[in-house]
Amino acid sequence: MLTHQFNRIILTITFQFLFFIHPLKAEFFKDYDALKKTEIFSEPAVVAMVDDITGKGGGIFTWKPYDTNEEIFGLIIPCSNSQFKGNWIRQQSNLNPDWFGALNKKELPGNILPTFRALGYSDSTIQNRYANLIPDISLDDTPDWASLQYMCKLQEKGWLSIELNPLDYFINRTVTLAENTKPSFEITFQIQGNGARIYSINKNGFPYFYSMPKTQKTSQDIFCARRFHISNLNLRGSAKSGSGSVGISIGGTFHSLIENIQIHSMDTGIVLRHAMSSEIYRCNAVGCYNVSFFLGSGNKIWDGATPPTSGSNQSRIIASRTFPAENQFAGCVIHQSSECRVVDFTLDGGGKRSVDYAVIINTGGTSTVKDGYVEGLHGETKCDSALIKFRGNGASIFVAKDLYIQMPSVIIELDAMSSTSQVTCENFSYMPAGSTFANKGNGAWDFKNVFSKDKNPEWKTLEGYNIPQKEKIRNVRKLQ
Repeated sequence: MLTHQFNRIILTITFQFLFFIHPLKAEFFKDYDALKKTEIFSEPAVVAMVDDITGKGGGIFTWKPYDTNEEIFGLIIPCSNSQFKGNWIRQQSNLNPDWFGALNKKELPGNILPTFRALGYSDSTIQNRYANLIPDISLDDTPDWASLQYMCKLQEKGWLSIELNPLDYFINRTVTLAENTKPSFEITFQIQGNGARIYSINKNGFPYFYSMPKTQKTSQDIFCARRFHISNLNLRGSAKSGSGSVGISIGGTFHSLIENIQIHSMDTGIVLRHAMSSEIYRCNAVGCYNVSFFLGSGNKIWDGATPPTSGSNQSRIIASRTFPAENQFAGCVIHQSSECRVVDFTLDGGGKRSVDYAVIINTGGTSTVKDGYVEGLHGETKCDSALIKFRGNGASIFVAKDLYIQMPSVIIELDAMSSTSQVTCENFSYMPAGSTFANKGNGAWDFKNVFSKDKNPEWKTLEGYNIPQKEKIRNVRKLQ
């Protein structure tokens, strides 16, 4: 009851401010149903809440006579008396989950999960509210999931910006991100998290935010015209290793920006496929079981995708960190994509944490430029296999520069799959004793400002590795 009164007070203050700058009268209504029943249309309407269970989500509405738009729960509300033609239209702009029934409840009394069924909603109520955009809505869904999914579907209808509250949200299954419906229809979808924390209410592993095309034609003609700007979210997993849990997984996009995402205890933190010229920026992954950040192709993920046609070319992972889980495979993986970069990345944690790699870049399968770059890596944790692994076919050129390495391990592994691949190692601030390099195949190595005085690279020679031919090693020493 206090919450309801507080929301009503806030709405009253808001309207009084609007009245001060533009003196109008207003009608006050308890909830959406009360607004539907009114037959007074001459004044703006101030609504206190969605319903008695939700206790929030109200706002200011104005009547638009003869408006023929279909009813949209929380945004466009018709009069229940059909003789009055028109709609009540919400006046606020960015979509907010409160308008669509989000509760932000972890559990109900008695440790009961916060589903529609447990809250006492009827099936007819949730069908009337959500089924126009979420055909498979169920009483076993949570209001938080339904509100997030409903907003993503509304983005496809032109409400492009979502803004969450800095609260906890509890979901029971995957939220499907907005998907374009027209070829070459360029559009940007925005989700501003404002520090919101999103949890799963069960132990099942699933992607929290997801959208992958079904065919390569869909990805090329429709999905790659969309852009995402997703920021300031905290995604917390609860499933065990191997469950398939993922924070954000997007296939088919162009110039997207995923920034300031905090990810905890997922199999994989962020996955981008066929994401051209996109960026993962200032993200932090803690305890991911497999990979923290992945850029790759749609090969074997959707029909018709091949590495050359579906790579995440010219994309970057920037200023991000990972504190690995025990036995984590890698921090960053770039697979079957060209000209990608990992910039200012930190493998956190210190000591030995049984992580295989900090960064893997594999440009095998790309058809044109086969290059990859790592610049500004801080390695605090010992890697079981190698700090950085480069793998390329053809005339691949790789660069690893501005490295600071605290723990001895294989620093760079170069796997020249065919022909000759080259790696340039440049400006290593510090590299502890016992550090080695690994060469597989016909690799070429160019060291610049890495070794000082009489030091030379030490090579791993077991398990199929070899020392490069003498003419394939160039060593320009530090001046100190």
